[in-house]
Amino acid sequence: MTLTSGSIARFSAGILTLVAIAIAGCDKKGSTAGGPGATDPSVKPPHFGEADNTFNLTTSSISVKQGDTVQGSIGIKRGTNFGQDVAIAFKNLPKGISLQSSALEIASGGTDVPFKLIASDDASVGEFTISVVGHPSNGGDATSQITLTVAKKDSFTLSMPFWTTSLKQGETRAFSISISREKKFDQDVTLKFDGLPKGITVEPASAAIKNGETEAKFVLKAVDEAGLGDFRAMVTGHPTKGADASHEFKFSIDKK
Repeated sequence: MTLTSGSIARFSAGILTLVAIAIAGCDKKGSTAGGPGATDPSVKPPHFGEADNTFNLTTSSISVKQGDTVQGSIGIKRGTNFGQDVAIAFKNLPKGISLQSSALEIASGGTDVPFKLIASDDASVGEFTISVVGHPSNGGDATSQITLTVAKKDSFTLSMPFWTTSLKQGETRAFSISISREKKFDQDVTLKFDGLPKGITVEPASAAIKNGETEAKFVLKAVDEAGLGDFRAMVTGHPTKGADASHEFKFSIDKK
C-alpha cells in the first residue's frame, strides 16, 4: 500500500494525540494526572482529544524539626478544559506528623492551597515520602508526592576547654563542662560521669547546667594509689525532654 502525504499527516497527528494522552496520565515520578481526560486503567479510557481535560498537582520538598510546624502549599496545573474544584488529601504521614486541617481544597480558578504540618516532640526522624491526592468533582484522582525531612528538635552539645589534662596521684584539678545550645533549646541539663577508673572521682558527681548558664564547674581527684596511665571517661547531659548528648574527655595520671 502506498501512503499519500495526507495519510501520513493524519497518521502522525494520531500518534501525537496518543502521546499527549499518555503524557497527561503521568507527570514526574510517582505522580499521575486526574480529571475526566486522565489516563486511568481503573476507569474507562478517555475519548479521543480529551487529554486537555486533566489536571496535575505540583509539590515541593519541605523540612521540619521535632516540635515545630512547617507550612507548604499544593499547586495545580489545569488542562485547557479543566475548571473543577479539587479536594486535597494526604496519605502516608509518618509517625508524629499531623496535618493541621483535613479540609483542604483548591477552588475552581484557584492555583494552590496552603497547608501546615505539625511535628510532635517525638516525631520519627528521617526522610519520608508523603502521597498527596487531588480529588475532582468529576473524573479520576491526581496524585503527587512530597519529600518530608524530619530532623531532631533543637538541642545542645557539650564541650571542655581542653582536649587532655593530667594530674599526679593525690592531686586535684579543676575543670568545667560547657554547653552550646541550639536555637529554642532552653531546658536544664543534668550532667553525669561514667567510665572513671578506680581511684579517680569527680566532684560533684552530678550537676545541672541551668537555663541561661553556659557551664558547670567540677574537680577531678586522684587518690594516692590511683592507677597510672592515660584514661578516657564520658560525661552525659540529660535534658528535661529529648535526647541525651555525650562528650568524651581524656586525662592522664602520673606518679606523685
